[in-house]
Amino acid sequence: MKRYYENIDFATSNYFRIAVKGKVDKSLSEIIGEMSISYDTINSNTISCLEGEFIDQAELIGILNTLYNLRFPIINVSMHNANME
Repeated sequence: MKRYYENIDFATSNYFRIAVKGKVDKSLSEIIGEMSISYDTINSNTISCLEGEFIDQAELIGILNTLYNLRFPIINVSMHNANME
């Protein structure tokens, strides 16, 4: 059985989608880089979806730590890569 992460290439940048509970204000774009932000509502809770490209895992961890320090509960992190099926 092929695992979904077998084709991940950590030598190149990858596109990530991060979902957090709460509304991440678009004025935070200076802190979170050039990620796009969209919103959804689930059971009357606002969910912010941040999407963008990261050059490496250190950059991703930096954004996740920033969101955590701003008290946004992280719901999901998913990676999309041209090499993934």
